[in-house]
Amino acid sequence: MNRNLKLKIRNFRSGITLVEIVVVIAIMAIFFVIVISDFPKIMRQFALSRATYKLAQDLRRTEDMGFSGVSILDSAGTTVGAYGYGIFLDYSLLKTQYIIYADVNNDQTYSPKPSENNCVVGGNNYNCCEQSTVHTADCAIEVVDLTKESSSLSIDSITNLTSNSTSINFLPPNPNVKILNISGTNKEIEITLKNTDDAKRKVLVNTSGLISITQ
Repeated sequence: MNRNLKLKIRNFRSGITLVEIVVVIAIMAIFFVIVISDFPKIMRQFALSRATYKLAQDLRRTEDMGFSGVSILDSAGTTVGAYGYGIFLDYSLLKTQYIIYADVNNDQTYSPKPSENNCVVGGNNYNCCEQSTVHTADCAIEVVDLTKESSSLSIDSITNLTSNSTSINFLPPNPNVKILNISGTNKEIEITLKNTDDAKRKVLVNTSGLISITQ
């Protein structure tokens, strides 16, 4: 019995050696250096994910506007009829931006404003509608700038298009979905966002109204 007690006391007194402490500190230092060196890249990856989810969310929000319809007023306070709502993308000219718009002239695509007069959409003021009895330009409800999330972000490509630009237009009441410049019999496009590390995320949109993040 006494022998067991002495053994326990001896083990208790052995403790942690200086070498073990140095090894643990060295391992922690290595992990710390790895994390610090990769931190900017990690932040760029997070920014890419956030921008991708925001694009998908903005598409769904615009689709909801196509279901419900939102009142629009020009600078004179006159109600402007919106035939639909959509998102315009051009990855050659607007590589870091896309535009959420109200289709005022019923051409189911984005027609830029010729002037800087105000309109009111959902109670908010926007520089988007000309004051006129016949509106020939659409209302840019919001211009989304990817670089506000991170300067590393841009629109890389959009699949199944015959040009570098498209309007994804939601026409109420269903809403019906029209994708401008979609090629042939294709029913869907994939919008690819990337960062300067060449990491990429994709959002799929089809003519049935399905919106999903595919990568």
